[in-house]
Amino acid sequence: MTVMLIVLASVKGAPGVTTLAVGLTAVWPEPDAVLIECDPHGGDLAARFGHSPEPGLTGLAAQAHTGGIVSLAPYTQRLAVGADVVLAPPGETVASSTFTLVTRGLASLRDLAQRQPVIVDVGRLEQDGPAAALLAAADHVLVLAAGELAEQTQVELRLSWLRPAVQGRLWLVRTGDSGYTGREIARELGVPVLWEVPVSRLGAGALAGRLRVPNWRRLKLARAIRGIAVTLTTAQPASILPGHPTLDLTGAPVPAEVAS
Repeated sequence: MTVMLIVLASVKGAPGVTTLAVGLTAVWPEPDAVLIECDPHGGDLAARFGHSPEPGLTGLAAQAHTGGIVSLAPYTQRLAVGADVVLAPPGETVASSTFTLVTRGLASLRDLAQRQPVIVDVGRLEQDGPAAALLAAADHVLVLAAGELAEQTQVELRLSWLRPAVQGRLWLVRTGDSGYTGREIARELGVPVLWEVPVSRLGAGALAGRLRVPNWRRLKLARAIRGIAVTLTTAQPASILPGHPTLDLTGAPVPAEVAS
């Protein structure tokens, strides 16, 4: 079984991180994948899916503060789409809970990620944000960005500190269907585009808890997310790649039926 710690983030104005994180957790090809909601500006999943935020991130952070994390199970809830999530409360406590979790429980998270896939949604990239230390601890860091020039500029502005901060593999995930292609973005920024994710009102609505779509796993969005999951489980670790992992510009293959 491939186990790892995966961090998902976005740049300014790029939506869809939480949608992708929920979908990735739900379709992960191996058992026991868990999503931890650590977006300081998030905390919406509980309300959207009709759950209480507890047990969730607050309790997990408290456990990290008092004695280390043995298991994520006591703090995990299953959403209707099949994703197991450590839910965050709404409001400003997300940032403080995330800071506690990262400063006191990072070693525990790394240990847990050796036994089960751990996916973390940190929201927007912030160099001094509460989740910044997760970038160095992650096996894979996925940054979502649209194909427009403005989005590429926002990514490029962050690469000067993001490249040295990421010790695993750094990937871009292109969202939407306008602007530059994934290969063009990879060449321009020198970061591989892992996948191109199509816009899907039904799929995004289901994964955000806004719509009930029983067959959402058959949609193009779900197939694209499944492609990301499969690619990550077979990707070479950064430690055995020649040179910096972000110099591989080929990225993952993007099947036309998925990217269209």
